[in-house]
Amino acid sequence: MSRTIVCTSGYGPVSTVTAPARPRAACAGMDPELFFAHALSTDQIKTAKDVCATCPLKASCLQGAIERREEYGVWGGTDEAERRSIKRRTARNSRKAAA
Repeated sequence: MSRTIVCTSGYGPVSTVTAPARPRAACAGMDPELFFAHALSTDQIKTAKDVCATCPLKASCLQGAIERREEYGVWGGTDEAERRSIKRRTARNSRKAAA
């Protein structure tokens, strides 16, 4: 990687190397209603999970949803029931580790 340092009057040396582009969420720009389907709308939930499957931010999205205790919607490729299951499993494993 080559780097160029430019000296500007009044500001000193400035690097022209740009930071790497941050990954963009697969759901960015999509209708949020897709990710908040009625529980009986299995086709819509599947479509939302398919979008999540291609997302480079899937793991961090899921982690954030669990930390924020998101009760509704598809987050990180999981629905409400799947996140509750993850929370129960995590709690159970924590209790076993503490014992």
